Amino acid sequence: MFNKLPSCLLSVPLLLSILVMALPVIAMEQEIPIHPHIVDIQQAERIILVTYVDKHIDRIPVGVVNQSYRRRGHYSSSTWSQRIASNIEKDYQLKILSQWPIKEIGEHCVVYLINEGQTIAEVIGALSKDNRIASVQAMNTFQVMAENRYSDPYYRLQTHIKSLNLADIHDRATGKNVTIAIIDTGVDTNHPDLKGQIQESKDFVAQKSSRSFGDNHGTAIAGVIAAKPNNGRGIVGIAPDSSVISLKACWGIKAGSLDAACNSFTLALAISTAIGMNIDILNLSLTGPHDPLLARLIDKAVQEGIIVIASQADTTDEKSGFPARQPGVIGVRSLTNLTVQSTDGSSVLSVAAPGEDILTTLPNGTYDFVSGNSLATAHVSGLTALLLQLKRNANNQELFTLLAQANEPSFYKVFHKARHKNVLNSRSIFHKRRHNS
Repeated sequence: MFNKLPSCLLSVPLLLSILVMALPVIAMEQEIPIHPHIVDIQQAERIILVTYVDKHIDRIPVGVVNQSYRRRGHYSSSTWSQRIASNIEKDYQLKILSQWPIKEIGEHCVVYLINEGQTIAEVIGALSKDNRIASVQAMNTFQVMAENRYSDPYYRLQTHIKSLNLADIHDRATGKNVTIAIIDTGVDTNHPDLKGQIQESKDFVAQKSSRSFGDNHGTAIAGVIAAKPNNGRGIVGIAPDSSVISLKACWGIKAGSLDAACNSFTLALAISTAIGMNIDILNLSLTGPHDPLLARLIDKAVQEGIIVIASQADTTDEKSGFPARQPGVIGVRSLTNLTVQSTDGSSVLSVAAPGEDILTTLPNGTYDFVSGNSLATAHVSGLTALLLQLKRNANNQELFTLLAQANEPSFYKVFHKARHKNVLNSRSIFHKRRHNS
């Protein structure tokens, strides 16, 4: 009976299998599981991060013909990596809190909780000898660099902008077509001076309680950079036409304060996301101990031509100074602090900027005067956006040279010269490299 079926029907299963193989692969975005312990500062001393190379990350399956619809920037780990993570968990009596592929550097990262009977030094020592593992480190904690000074939000005006002659600069540059990623707490996007100014927001600490003392610090940083001008209220940002992306990797830790914290895991998620979004400037108004995983990601960002700007620490010790002292990063301190610029032939770049009594935005439509290296860092990020709008071929060393002059009364004339040289539409060397790689 079956022998009498038309040959065309017999070929239907084969045809269907060919069609299935030819369908475009659309990578499904995976939610990253984040255990509450990860954002609990009290648990930080019992958490480690392990990475190992995974050449299978985002690999397209054999037999797929059409690859043109494969989406980028989504998390897609291999079963091989997950199996290795489980084996390590069993071998060392650990607990997996989260895991994710960092495709920007080709590594799989696993966050483990060690048992109370183990010491972190013993576990790290044992894991560092395991041939499966590329790196192992403790979970580091980072702090933002800002504080409130006055209860009266209009005690003073934006003196740092007046001294900059910003109105004259804005006649020539406002940060248009320059993308800035702010990795911080979240931003109050409904603030009257910030509404419509934040192009996109992502939250990497969603598991943290919504009552964790708000998004004060990130809102303050966003106001310095991008507060809306000429709206009849509030303040004006240094680069109001820049495209600002808010990447929430920190959380408030004290009610009524700008104090906030973040850690290796949340920052790694945010930095890798920023790299994948082809941003121009990365603002890191925070400091902490040297972190190997974050150092590799920041190196990648610098290689991709991203201008990384970070807050310097007020003290020099092992618990602070990173990432401002990372090669290729522009470190920033407030003008009131002693700032030593790079004169010893090292690759450390350091500039000073206004950071005391800066009037800026705070959640719920409020304003206040805030001080700290965080504000100085935002100031420099805004200036960098203005410079990049007019001189897209500037690299971090060239920008550093210009930014070091930003406190001179004649700095605004830099924008006159840039306009006369007709560099407004010139394309960036690093911009080409990023998008052609």
